[in-house]
Amino acid sequence: MRLAGLIYGRPVPARLWQKHATGLLGPFARARKAARKEKVSKENALVFWKEPAGGIGKVLKAGIGKASHAREIRMLRMLGGLDGMVPALLAYDPALRWMVMEQVESVSALTAHEQAECYIRQIAPRYFAFWGCRAKPVRRYPGGKPAPSRLEDEAHHLGLSLPEGWQDGLLDWSITHGGGICEEILVRAEAGACLLDWEKAALAPIAEDLLQAFEYRPQETLALFETLKSSGTMAAAGQLTVALCERSIQNRARKNPATARLRSDRLCATHLAALGAKTAPQPQSNSGFEQFGKT
Repeated sequence: MRLAGLIYGRPVPARLWQKHATGLLGPFARARKAARKEKVSKENALVFWKEPAGGIGKVLKAGIGKASHAREIRMLRMLGGLDGMVPALLAYDPALRWMVMEQVESVSALTAHEQAECYIRQIAPRYFAFWGCRAKPVRRYPGGKPAPSRLEDEAHHLGLSLPEGWQDGLLDWSITHGGGICEEILVRAEAGACLLDWEKAALAPIAEDLLQAFEYRPQETLALFETLKSSGTMAAAGQLTVALCERSIQNRARKNPATARLRSDRLCATHLAALGAKTAPQPQSNSGFEQFGKT
């Protein structure tokens, strides 16, 4: 194990006692200053191995930090029957500190554009059909809850206009993935697209997830969104605009904003402007699914 890898946060293979097994420590655990990062509540160590005689590969995911794997374990259990959409959960610790998953063998490496296409065509329609969407007011937005004037200022910064009457509009909420969707999709030879890493799954506006695919596939994402939305909620373009403004506020508030995140926000704003984000909200409705009792 090379010390340089530990210091600079590079992937660090480790020889383990299991035959044909390799391990990786997460980036914060690999960093030299990790012991002084008080805000790091969760970090992962991964162990990969294959059973003898051509058995399936397995991945042990263990938590190093303070938090458990409760959320991801719960999601994998719930979504396990959706035709390989997530890795199979093979075993887990009753205390939720570790779990063993199927190792997904991808047939090819996908670009972010290709992963966005897989998400739109193979994953999102089935996933949101499983959970359903529920209409909630814009004021229930789960992020930093900025004042309406701040959201409007952020829209102006991005070169957009929020829809007329947006403050009284409704957004579509569901159980979202919350992670880097276009970085976590693998495609198997037979089972199709598989979405990994459900640690950040949460009840939130679906626009947050769809915005990630919108960056790469704007027209397809917008068309899909219109098929998913509940009756009476804001038009898809309007919901994406609200979510983008909220995300942009959070990204620019960081001490050292990542250039890639700011570029992503600008690109999404350009797409929204080109596709006509000035869409008024539809009349309010009390409709909504009661599927969330399952969470």
